[in-house]
Amino acid sequence: MKCPFQNLFAALLFALPIAAQTPGGDRLALGKMWTFSNPPLGYLEREYGFKPDQKWLDSLRLAALRLGELGNPWCSASFVSPQGLILTNHHCIREQLPAIQGEDDWVKNGFAATDLTDEVPIPGLCVQQLVGMEDVSKRVDAGIETGDDDTTVAPKRAENIEQIETAANEANGAFHHQVVALYQGAVHHLYRYRVYDDIRLVLAVELQAAHFGGDADNFTFPRWSIDFSFLRAYENGVPADTKAHYFRWRKAGAREGELVFVPGNPGSTNRLFTKAQLESQREVDLPLQVEQLEKGIEALRPYTAANPGLLAIQLNWENGRKSLAGTLAGLRDAELLAKKAAHEQAFRAAVAADPQLQARFGSLWDELADLAKRRAALLPKVLFYSASYSSILERGLAMARALDPQLDEEERDQAREQALGMAIGGNALTDALLLDHFERAARWLPANDPYLAVIGGLPKTDGPRSWPASLDALASSKLADDDFVAGLLDADDAKQQFASADDCGVAAGRMLYPLLEAVGKENQELEAAIAARSTKIGQALHAVFGTDTSPDATMTLRFSDGLVQGYPYNGTLAPWATTFYGLLGRTHEFGGMAPFDLASGWAKAAPRFDLQKRVCFVSTNDIVGGNSGSSVVDRELQVVGLIFDGNIESLANDFYYTQQRARAVSVHTDAIVEGLGKVYGMRRLLEELGLAN
Repeated sequence: MKCPFQNLFAALLFALPIAAQTPGGDRLALGKMWTFSNPPLGYLEREYGFKPDQKWLDSLRLAALRLGELGNPWCSASFVSPQGLILTNHHCIREQLPAIQGEDDWVKNGFAATDLTDEVPIPGLCVQQLVGMEDVSKRVDAGIETGDDDTTVAPKRAENIEQIETAANEANGAFHHQVVALYQGAVHHLYRYRVYDDIRLVLAVELQAAHFGGDADNFTFPRWSIDFSFLRAYENGVPADTKAHYFRWRKAGAREGELVFVPGNPGSTNRLFTKAQLESQREVDLPLQVEQLEKGIEALRPYTAANPGLLAIQLNWENGRKSLAGTLAGLRDAELLAKKAAHEQAFRAAVAADPQLQARFGSLWDELADLAKRRAALLPKVLFYSASYSSILERGLAMARALDPQLDEEERDQAREQALGMAIGGNALTDALLLDHFERAARWLPANDPYLAVIGGLPKTDGPRSWPASLDALASSKLADDDFVAGLLDADDAKQQFASADDCGVAAGRMLYPLLEAVGKENQELEAAIAARSTKIGQALHAVFGTDTSPDATMTLRFSDGLVQGYPYNGTLAPWATTFYGLLGRTHEFGGMAPFDLASGWAKAAPRFDLQKRVCFVSTNDIVGGNSGSSVVDRELQVVGLIFDGNIESLANDFYYTQQRARAVSVHTDAIVEGLGKVYGMRRLLEELGLAN
């Protein structure tokens, strides 16, 4: 039966402006990772009745920090006192602890500096404060013509970016500068950072407190991980003066239903990927990566108990596996992918409605679909054509490169030094990982692939391929002998000797080198083609919607709005927060067995806990890896929590943002305060935070 209003509805629908039909149906599909250069003031006022002024935005920006090495940031953090005190996650500084703990085990047992003089420097660690932003899009694109091919555009942009950053560093030597690509390179901003490079450890909780529940609870909620640490920035040997910009601590932490903000540095998202690109990720990229991590964890696990240094690797691999598996599950969700397809269709319709935009951008989706197919076919070669965990193969490849007449002298000399200076070795673990590499290559590559022919032919036998036999053959190679390698490379007829040497390591390097070079070149050209069209997708988005949409994450400072709110899951409801009642209950329910055992310090303090205090909470803020260590603040910029994770439902937000069930997971400030006072005896920090009675 036809609805009598159907024709009228259709007429009204098609009379709507294009912009209302594109993000209009799902205007937050690209997320809520807002830049400080284009804050969504109208959206915030419509959504929450809250319109921040410039002073508020500046205060939010200047108290938030990026944490890591200068050229390699990995987490977020915040100033939380006038004396340079920094709040971040334990897992953000966990790998730095072994280098400074001496004979102690601060990873396992924790560390608390009971006096200012006990705070311990962490070499190489720094925090960066974003103090300036400038649009340099025209300068980045200088000298690029409309008809330039893909392989010309990328190096020209890279050259321009290097010149811009160099000039900025020379003109403002007290700061660090970075050109940031937004909207897949449609827009470029120059960010200026103040760098604090004397960072000292103040407090690190025990690993088990931060990692309660282990891999089983990772990316889940309800959650009871108390994942926090404190650092301090120093200048000229004394605590840095940060009284101008820091987040005050609210005595009462996050409350259900309240508006909160997360300033931090989200690492990477793929929300501007086309549907065809996502389908390629679903079929090839993510299955390959998940499988590699699963097999790697399986090989690694037997060795972590006897080698504590491997534990951090295992934790990282477990985290990566679960993250990628969650994203893959999202890509296999037909309903979610249908939403992505509808959003893309509306975007394409908006472009098609303007003849000029259609002429510039209309073919991009079909071109990217073709490139995605080519990349899917090439990717297994890119991943498997490598030395993997074999130092013998790595040395053979370096020798081949050192003798390549097509390279210039400097490149050959560098390869020669690499080959001669390489440490050759292996153990049961690296052998297991290498064997897994060969076996997975055999599953993903065609049976007649030349890589398989080379590796499978290392043992000189006419029988069927045996990957363990290939492993044994490599172990017998003369490339383990430094004198043999030096003698071959220094011989007058080195090229001839390398070409004819009857050694499996030399033979493998000789035959694999041209394969790797050819695949590397093809992949570089393909990635340049994809990048060029991805930038144009960003330009199309910008042309249609301007700055009303959130750009993908780039490990640079953003802020996200959200509400403290539970959600439906597993046929029931997840509460907005967990409590110490739940923490002790979960421990008892699993008999105190790992990974649900209480850290020793917390177990001793348990009788003194206020069991009604909150441990973790969830909110609708848009976060991703890199946001770890971000403070959660209220409208008055007071700390009410600390981001450390997302739930499993949030992982599909990598490619399409939703907030029906996706949640950011934070440590509630209740748990931090309970720990400071009752576990670590850190009254001095409570006083510094304005919390001492």
